[in-house]
Amino acid sequence: MRRVGRIVALVVLLGLASVAGASEHQGGNNDYPEGEVLVLLKAPVTAESVSAAAFRQALSVSAAGVAASAGAQAVSSTPAIAEVTGKDIVLMRSGEKTTEELLQALEGNPAVLAASPNYRVYATWRPNDPYYTDNSLWGLNAIRAPAAWDRSVGSRSVYVAVLDSGINYNHEDLAANMGRDLSGRYGWDFWNNDNNPMDDNGHGTHVAGTIGAVGNNGRGVTGVNWQVSLLAVKVLGSNGGGTFDSVAQGLNYITEQKRRGRNIRVANLSLAGWAFPYEDAVTTLRTACRAAADQGILLVFAAGNESQYIDNPTSDNYKGKRPYPAAFDESNMITVTAINSNGTRAYNYSSRYVHLAAPGVNIWSTYHDGGYARLSGSSMATPHVAGAAALLAARYPSEAAWKIRSRILGNVMKTSHLSGQVATGGYLNLQAAMASASPTEEWGGGGCSAAGGVTPAVALLLLPLGLLMRRKK
Repeated sequence: MRRVGRIVALVVLLGLASVAGASEHQGGNNDYPEGEVLVLLKAPVTAESVSAAAFRQALSVSAAGVAASAGAQAVSSTPAIAEVTGKDIVLMRSGEKTTEELLQALEGNPAVLAASPNYRVYATWRPNDPYYTDNSLWGLNAIRAPAAWDRSVGSRSVYVAVLDSGINYNHEDLAANMGRDLSGRYGWDFWNNDNNPMDDNGHGTHVAGTIGAVGNNGRGVTGVNWQVSLLAVKVLGSNGGGTFDSVAQGLNYITEQKRRGRNIRVANLSLAGWAFPYEDAVTTLRTACRAAADQGILLVFAAGNESQYIDNPTSDNYKGKRPYPAAFDESNMITVTAINSNGTRAYNYSSRYVHLAAPGVNIWSTYHDGGYARLSGSSMATPHVAGAAALLAARYPSEAAWKIRSRILGNVMKTSHLSGQVATGGYLNLQAAMASASPTEEWGGGGCSAAGGVTPAVALLLLPLGLLMRRKK
């Protein structure tokens, strides 16, 4: 087992939130709840060899035993991910030992595949003017959404999981598009560990509105999808902060829901934390992301807001590190940076790890107080792409996640502003993705290709949306 380094800068300074029961870590550049470790364990049995109940019991016994050997308790695990990968992600906690002491105690344990601090992640947003000043939804025009709506306005049979700070599921522009999980709930709150994923921050509701605020209802804004089923997966607290464990728990949840039959086609993760590529924490989070992606869920990540070249960051705070999950360049995953209304890149970039750009500056959307707000960040760009993926899934319901991904990446609007900045050299063009022929495998696999063949977009007259914007309540 590799010893881990330390994480520093996270995407937005929204304050630090400790997991309940853990003290705030204050030392150095470390950013994790003291006394917690995230451990990747090899499943003691295969899911196929025993009943589902016996498999979960075996995981529980194994996790408890490993935790006890280190002087800790096993707080949570990920049985759905373990069924898919044969690896269980376990959060372990001690009230007496430090994180470093727990890592030392786990050193050499043959059941441990990886162990790390439970690093924090943060929503990748930057608040701007929270009040309304005009009726501009420039992002939807920029991605050619009006032309795409001639073919589809979405479907409530398509589910989009929003791994974020929750969603105000009572909002006038979201309530009709809220989905339910297989237990009849709006989702789950993995930060407070309850079944009420209500947004107490605003970020998640804003993201959800871009994906799927109800269209053509004479109220507020419209999302990329007029009709969709939004699933609230709360992995961030009231200050916009979460941990690798809360994200892994959210991914475990959607993996289980998909395996049990819920039609989750897309997951939006507008969050990130910086870490060294070789850290065990990265291995653990990658396992969780792969499990969900392997079930056919297209994962859409925010690139982050530090204006860094991800391949080789220049800031001393980020040197040698990368933002995760943004830097996972694998199949069924897309990483998004933001452009402003002039088409210029605004935040992190990379021709290797960042696939394309989308509108992310001065974006109006729904807000958790029941009103509307204008926010900026790669967080706001990401749901444009996640929403596009859901709209494509509604138009082409039989197409696999890799084909939806290929449609999006193979039909961007290329621009000199993004040449060498993102893998495709362009930004989201929903109309072209919707109208293109059946996609090839050119963009179907993992990774990025700076040469990625892009279908030239047809120049179209943008139609004004004419939507009534209301002042934030």
